[in-house]
Amino acid sequence: MLPRLSRSLRSRAARKSGEASGGTPGCRPLRCESESGRSGRVPYAPAAAADRFHVMDAVAAGIASGDSVMLDAPGIGRRVQVALENAEAAFLRSAARLRVSGQLERARRIERYAAGARFDLDEPALARQLYVTVARLRQVGRLETLTEHALEIVLSLARADRGNLQLADPASGALNIIAHHGFDAEFLTHFAVVDDDLSACGRAAARNAQVVISDVITDKRFEPHRAIAKTSGFRAVQSTPLVDKDGQLVGVVSTHYANPYAPSARDLRIIRRYADLVGQVVSSRRSPETSVQLAEEDLASALPA
Repeated sequence: MLPRLSRSLRSRAARKSGEASGGTPGCRPLRCESESGRSGRVPYAPAAAADRFHVMDAVAAGIASGDSVMLDAPGIGRRVQVALENAEAAFLRSAARLRVSGQLERARRIERYAAGARFDLDEPALARQLYVTVARLRQVGRLETLTEHALEIVLSLARADRGNLQLADPASGALNIIAHHGFDAEFLTHFAVVDDDLSACGRAAARNAQVVISDVITDKRFEPHRAIAKTSGFRAVQSTPLVDKDGQLVGVVSTHYANPYAPSARDLRIIRRYADLVGQVVSSRRSPETSVQLAEEDLASALPA
């Protein structure tokens, strides 16, 4: 079955389905009443605007929420691929218009949606694995346990055996460790609260962007943290921000390496995608009433009218 839509996007998809097909608004595009009154499944036709809008809205909503999947049923995979391509193009056009009008924050949010669509197109099998993993995270009750599981996956994706996950304080923005693996009390004390932009995690938080320090010895800005790096036995680190649906910082996940090292571009891209999905889960767990209205408005405005 297709990914679940939020109420507002379901209504919008249903409304467009009725308008595009000339039928009754709200009629399901893939299962309608035939002239004889019997319900039957209608074969997919690429030119069926109602069906196209339905799939596109569903996939777009899934990209934002991390609930979308690559389906295996005959014919469905191609439809999802086309919908993802359309969604990516629409998001990029919308982001370009927003940048021209000076709305940079909204443009960056839309660009994240486009990046999600592109990732699913380029890495369909891996994307499905990530979505399954995130779905399992949603079933975890305690936030601490959830972040521990998320960190384990990131360590695997990053090919690392040490790392930590920090959450951003909503008031101060300072980073606080909530999950860690492979470090002793001295490291945890040193990085208990991070509010500078000299460490890798601090830079990632300040820039809301992934940061790689391939060698902490040669990185001039890392100098205040070199002693603890030597004591803890790491020479390289990558940090990736966790963000909510609105693109706002939720936390940072970092992985550490014993020798000078920089993950491959593909590995970094995979980590970014997974971090985006984890950030949305963590955000919803920290704030059950977190707003999704802005994200839905962005999605609705980016999709073709």
